[in-house]
Amino acid sequence: MHDATGRVGSNIVRIFVAASVLTLLNAVKPVHEDDPVYWIYAAEFGAHPATPYGFDTGSPHLASANQFLVPPVAPYWMGLGMRLLGDDPILIKCWLFPLILLFAWSVDCLAGRSAPSLRTPVFWLSLFSPSIVPGINCMLDLPALALGAAAAACALRSLDKGSLGWVLAAGAFAGLAVQTKYNGAMAGAAIVTGYVLRGRFGFAMIAGTLILGIAVGWEIFVAQTQGESHFIVQFQQRQGKPLERAIHLVLPLISQAAGLAPSVALLGMAALGWKRRARWLFVMVPIGLVVLALVPSQTGLVSNAEGKALLTVSNLVYGALALLVWPPLIATVWRTARRRSEGDRASGWFLLLWLVLELVGYYALTPFPAARRLIGPLLVMTLLAGRLAHIEGLPRMAAWRAALVGAVLAFVIQTADLCDAFAARTAARQLNRTGPAPADGGTFWHLSWIGVSHYADREGLRPLRLNLELPRVGDRIAVLDMPALLEVMRTQTLFRFELMQTVETGDRFPLRAAPGYYDGRTPLEHNPGVRIRVFVYRVIELTPAIP
Repeated sequence: MHDATGRVGSNIVRIFVAASVLTLLNAVKPVHEDDPVYWIYAAEFGAHPATPYGFDTGSPHLASANQFLVPPVAPYWMGLGMRLLGDDPILIKCWLFPLILLFAWSVDCLAGRSAPSLRTPVFWLSLFSPSIVPGINCMLDLPALALGAAAAACALRSLDKGSLGWVLAAGAFAGLAVQTKYNGAMAGAAIVTGYVLRGRFGFAMIAGTLILGIAVGWEIFVAQTQGESHFIVQFQQRQGKPLERAIHLVLPLISQAAGLAPSVALLGMAALGWKRRARWLFVMVPIGLVVLALVPSQTGLVSNAEGKALLTVSNLVYGALALLVWPPLIATVWRTARRRSEGDRASGWFLLLWLVLELVGYYALTPFPAARRLIGPLLVMTLLAGRLAHIEGLPRMAAWRAALVGAVLAFVIQTADLCDAFAARTAARQLNRTGPAPADGGTFWHLSWIGVSHYADREGLRPLRLNLELPRVGDRIAVLDMPALLEVMRTQTLFRFELMQTVETGDRFPLRAAPGYYDGRTPLEHNPGVRIRVFVYRVIELTPAIP
């Protein structure tokens, strides 16, 4: 692990400290967004490891667990933690430390290989970025990236040392990455293709066989225990309209990167010698944050004849950022591809190959846009910018400035996301403390998502599952203010209901990350004050069954 930036011991300390800080920043956040799903699967995987998908879950309709996209590696790891430590969210998030440590080690190895003179600032820029810090949670993205990055680091070491052991490690990490999240296959494809391009066909065959063995072997096991392969079930559900889905993801790629990658763009600008444009970006990032904090995001600036907004404040902010962020990213890729002699050509071409495959995975395997869909491409882009900066002899202070900008932006988004998560937990806890209880021993149901779902379960509310059990007259139903959930209530024909009360939670921090960071086109928007709204209904009549 020795390189031009320091001694082996200092690198180990840096890796351990970075992983510890990331773990603690994640641990203080309540269960959030998609976490409740993975929490349920982890508990079941830990309790029944031999039949992991042998249960039913979901709301408002119960379905086989094999129908929901949850590959096994992260649930097994979290499930083991629950068996050993209990189900306290802070302890389980601390249980993720080995995966975060693996990620930090991998990034350090890749940064040392790509940008040895800038290894330390590129390391911190990669880890403490807006796409990493707020997005760890209990989700699959960081574990998949950690295993994929470890596979890439091991593959590059195997080429340096001609070592079969590193090849086996690369194949094993890549195989596990595939079964952590299916777009982890992109890292595996990159290392196998990289071996082929370097003429190491034996290494490619060994790594490819190991990757396929792990991925296919697991699917055979699931097919034997559940009747169907998990991958095939998911593939069948997501067939059709691939071009339409890809087009739908173009604008979110542009706008999410505009909000997440200013620091990477700054490093690229410095390496490219674009000092004037870098100054504009330095100015635009804080201005954009201030505008989003002060003005409602959907305020119309230009409208059509029907009054529909054609240009909003959010469009303006992220459009301006995109015009500054994307040109240096594209120019960095172009200059890396054109260079023929400077630096380590093998690492440059490998990173380009990996980036292309990550973008292919983004379009082919992404069901909906979100910041976490860019976690892989932005890591590779950071390494490419660091490599170019190293070749151009960029002073370390310039790289540190970019890392500082990234860390500040990550802290802002993390703060907004913390407020969103705490608001969801508070809303769930308030449900049992407001209004009268259901009459005659009735049930308090909930139809919710994000952290509200997890904490409503803990408050004693029961998830609404209309194909399993119907509410009775007098029961209450708490429904999270989400269009899809409200549509379920509006279109169901099993009972009539009336609104009893509305529970709202919020704060004065002027920015919010949810839902756009997790399911949308932009990572940060204006906070109108109310972050979470839950409608509490009372069932007043059961609808007679239609003969």
